[in-house]
Parts: sequence; structure tokens; C-alpha cells
Amino acid sequence: MKIIKLAAIFVVFAGCIFLAINWNRLFTGNTTTEYASEDKLNITDECNRIREAWASESGWNEALYREQRVDIDQSKAMKMFSLEGFNKVNNCLRETAVNKACEGYNNALHSDSFNDAALQKQFAGVSMLSKAEKMENDPRIANVTAIHKLYTNVNSFVHKKHFITPKFDTRTTDWRSFVSLQNSLVSTAKSYLNNRLFKEIKHLPGFQQGLEENRLRAATNGQRPSFYTSLSRQIVDYFSTLEATQDNLNLLNQIYKNFANEETRYGLDNLATIKVEMDAKVNP
Repeated sequence: MKIIKLAAIFVVFAGCIFLAINWNRLFTGNTTTEYASEDKLNITDECNRIREAWASESGWNEALYREQRVDIDQSKAMKMFSLEGFNKVNNCLRETAVNKACEGYNNALHSDSFNDAALQKQFAGVSMLSKAEKMENDPRIANVTAIHKLYTNVNSFVHKKHFITPKFDTRTTDWRSFVSLQNSLVSTAKSYLNNRLFKEIKHLPGFQQGLEENRLRAATNGQRPSFYTSLSRQIVDYFSTLEATQDNLNLLNQIYKNFANEETRYGLDNLATIKVEMDAKVNP
């Protein structure tokens, strides 16, 4: 009797294990199997078809990519591929599309008839492919992305007017000098010139010249008078709101000295006027 009970327990236990292992196959139609045991398509022909379609393209073609991606995914869903076959065809599309997208970008960048719109179109393809195929870390895509980031920064830099604007910080009662801000502008330009990828974009109209230090200084030197005149007005506006006390007068006197030490005569008369006015109130 004891032997019979043990046998029954073993049968039940074995049955539970069998059900656990084969549950999907028995009750869910074997949905976890995504691939056929062997390919039902000629993998070589499929890859050749992908390559031939891209060979006739001069650059990125989103419609072609989406058409081929849908075709591969549908064939996979219909279990037309083995795992190995799917990987070969899938990798063929990824590699061929990435190469063409990056080639299209480089061709647009170095075209004799360069224009920004054409470059942006090609980069949009690189970006789209990078996200769709999760290839952000692919060296080819990473390189194009880095070049385009530098291109965007330099293009913006050389095509805008560089206004050096003063800002009187009322919290610290200090400011950045004209020379400091001008040097910062020059430093930014130097960082672009020294970027290892600048060689890829230096041929573009205005890029090399627009980053030259002498040109930047010459283009901004004329802003010095308006810079200090505006700065002095900001200082005057701030002290006009303060109570006339000895401490505030001392602070204003120090600011006047700091201002004068920047070797500018512009705006000094504004500071001198409010200095006299506050002194008269503090020491009537």
C-alpha cells in the first residue's frame, strides 16, 4: 500500500513538471517559436536584392529602408527564416543602410554645390536609422553625429553677429569685463578650430575665416564704447534704488575705481554723476 501511494505521488509530481515545461506548446499554440527549422527563402538572393536596391541610390532613402524592413519583419512573422537566416538578412539591411546613409552624408558635406538643406536631409536619415536599429554606438554613426554637431555649432557661430553684452550682477555688484567676454568668444572659436573633426568642415564657405581671432577681435572692438556706456547705466539704475548710506557710497566709490581700471572713459561720467549725488546726500 505504501509503495502504491509513493508511486502515485511520483506520477503526479512528474506530470506537474511535464506541464510546466510544455505549457506553451500545449496550450498557447507554440507562440514562443519565432523561427523555422530551416529557411524557406534563399538567403543569398534576399541579401543580394537588398544590396542591389541600395546600390542604385545616391544617398539615404527612407522609403526604401522602411519597405525592406517591413518585408523582413513580415517574412519573420510568417516563419520564413531560420534564426541564422534571419540574422544574415537583418544584418545585411542594417549594414547596407548604415553605409549608404553615412556615405550620403559625407557626399553632401563635400559636394561642390554644398547646401545646408541637402546635408540636413542626409543627417535626418542617419538619425532615423540610428534610433530605428538602436545603433547609436556604431562607430560610423557616432562619427557622422559628431561631425554634424560640430558643423551645427560652427555654422551658427560664423553666421551670427557677435554682440558683447554687459551684465551688472546686483547680487555680487560685479561684472565681466569687455576683454574677458571678448576672450571667451575667441576661445570658443579656437576650440572649434582645434577640434580633430574640423578638417571635415573647414572647406565650407566662411568657416575658416569666421573663426579667425583677428577677424573676431576686429569685428567686436567697435562695441567697447556701447558696452561700457550700457554697463554704467545698469550700475546707475541699481544705485538709484539704494538708500544713501556711507556703506553704499563706499561701495559705489570702489565700483567707480574698478570701472576706471578697465581703461575706458565711456560711461565714467554717468558713474561720476550718481557718485556726486549720493555723496551730497550722505555728507550734506
